[in-house]
Amino acid sequence: MRIGFDAKRLFLNNRGLGNYARNLLYGLVKYHSDNEYFLFTPRVSNEYVSPGLSNSDNVHVRAPSGIMSLSGAYWRSGRLGNQMKKESMDVFHGLSQELPLDIRKAGAKSIVTIHDMIFLKHPEFYNPIDRWIYFKKVKFAVENADTILAISNQTKNDLVNTFKLKEERIKVVYQSCNEVFYDKRTERELEEVKRKWALPDQFILYVGALNENKNVLIILKALNQLKGKLGIPLVIVGSGIEYKEKLIEYAASNNLSHQLIFAHDLASPSPLELSSFYQLASVFIFPSFYEGFGIPVLESRFSGTPVIASKGSGLDEAGGTSTLYFDPTEEEELAELIEQVIKGEEISDNNVDTFHIENSVTQLMEIYNQL
Repeated sequence: MRIGFDAKRLFLNNRGLGNYARNLLYGLVKYHSDNEYFLFTPRVSNEYVSPGLSNSDNVHVRAPSGIMSLSGAYWRSGRLGNQMKKESMDVFHGLSQELPLDIRKAGAKSIVTIHDMIFLKHPEFYNPIDRWIYFKKVKFAVENADTILAISNQTKNDLVNTFKLKEERIKVVYQSCNEVFYDKRTERELEEVKRKWALPDQFILYVGALNENKNVLIILKALNQLKGKLGIPLVIVGSGIEYKEKLIEYAASNNLSHQLIFAHDLASPSPLELSSFYQLASVFIFPSFYEGFGIPVLESRFSGTPVIASKGSGLDEAGGTSTLYFDPTEEEELAELIEQVIKGEEISDNNVDTFHIENSVTQLMEIYNQL
């Protein structure tokens, strides 16, 4: 089978959408190597993609050439259907909530992954123009795709309610995380990361973007509640200039600056190094107001680190019964859970292997074959 992908974020994005694309392609190449995979991208960068993946014999990268190279965005949104027809694609998969406008010219069956509807659930975090663009892209994609892939039941329900779609058009396939998080790090690896970033013996970990929706400030508010009882630091692996300043200001005004560590101030950890962060942490907290799923929750679970996550979105699907949950507006509740975990209450996790990448891509391949 010849399967094409919108690979813009696979090459150019180092956050959730990029990680989703890279993990998915890695799993397909590893476990379903009898197909040909075509990566359509307006620009190629190997900053986030391992050479072993993009150089595989059955992986073919396609970027605009000639006059089209002057406008990669136009090529991706308006000319990709023609490109796919020339390449004789059997299936095209839009990995990040959109399909090219000329998808009907492709002569291929189409599938689109919808990750979340945060821009509608929490419009206060987006400017009106961005909300309008996101809505138009998702609306076009779900109306024109042969199959819609949702990364969680939460996202499926949001799509059904927003666009009045028939449920049978939507398939739910949970995503996984990089396989590096499946394995235990050696003592040497852990010690190297601990020394490089000067990590304390005990710490709370947050991994992800720094913006209003991620709600990281509530962790500092919980630490403020625990002042005098528990002085555990918060280590943040993630970036976002404006929100970072907000965290720094709050910490300074509440005498918490000594408990706030930004890993990116030194260096951005590789996936292998990040797995050591998880395994060194006392607890991982993911306090977002809303998520379609939550890959960092899986990374922590595979790492064997206790997880505390917010209620009210797809995080309970990623976290399962082994995760502790709190109201993302209640710092007192979060403070109680932090204290509970640090005091050593055991949290067993027996079903994380159901999220192994092999399971995800096998389900996805069944959908491709059905198409």
